[in-house]
Amino acid sequence: MDRKFITVVLAAVLLLMLGACTSEEGAGASMDQQTEDKTEKTASSRNQTQASEDISKETVLENASEVDQQLENYYLESKVTTYMDGRTDETLTREWFYWKDGELHFRKEVEQADAPIQYIVGNDEHSMLYTEGEDTAIRTANLVKGSSLPSPSEAMKGRLSSYRMSHDSKLVGKEAVNGRTGHHLVFTPKKEARESGTTMDLWIDAEHWLTLKEVLDQGDRRMVYEVGTLVEGIEPSMGLFRLDLPEEVEIIDQ
Repeated sequence: MDRKFITVVLAAVLLLMLGACTSEEGAGASMDQQTEDKTEKTASSRNQTQASEDISKETVLENASEVDQQLENYYLESKVTTYMDGRTDETLTREWFYWKDGELHFRKEVEQADAPIQYIVGNDEHSMLYTEGEDTAIRTANLVKGSSLPSPSEAMKGRLSSYRMSHDSKLVGKEAVNGRTGHHLVFTPKKEARESGTTMDLWIDAEHWLTLKEVLDQGDRRMVYEVGTLVEGIEPSMGLFRLDLPEEVEIIDQ
């Protein structure tokens, strides 16, 4: 099995999603909510702010990175399209996350044109990685640990922290992205970072604060991530979270 793929998939599972960062309150937050400790009450007030038409850029950034995106039992389908050297590549990812009796079960499928489908399934105890047509599958114990799962916002928090240091940002407004409403943020390089030439557009879901769409543009290179389908409240068969491997496939424990 391709070790590079294993590394990428493991990282993706640990981050959880495809798919933002300050501690300042939004413009509509009252003074008694601006405490040094970020209590659950403060987080709740920030969630309520989302309904405001005059929501601030800082509130969007803060919610995208610090407020848990309380999604449970959901299916997410996303696509990454890269444009480089006159070539276009697409990667389709399908993900299922299901909690039963306090335990997380998940399945991820990654599909590219002219390439075998890559799978990862698992629960709180172990994960299985397999590429269609391979003669081995990798089983990893304790890849994730139920209650200590990283927040879905961790990946975005890291990226936005970096971009806010090197880029200026502005909130354009609300826009529709595949049937959902997203806050559109635009990042442009600061003077000292203009050599990179990288601009970024983000659309942050107004309800759950996950990234609905992300566009990175570096002139001759461009990457577009987009959520095509989000279904909440799924109740899948538990068989979905098991891989029916061919008899000749060897399972390697790591």
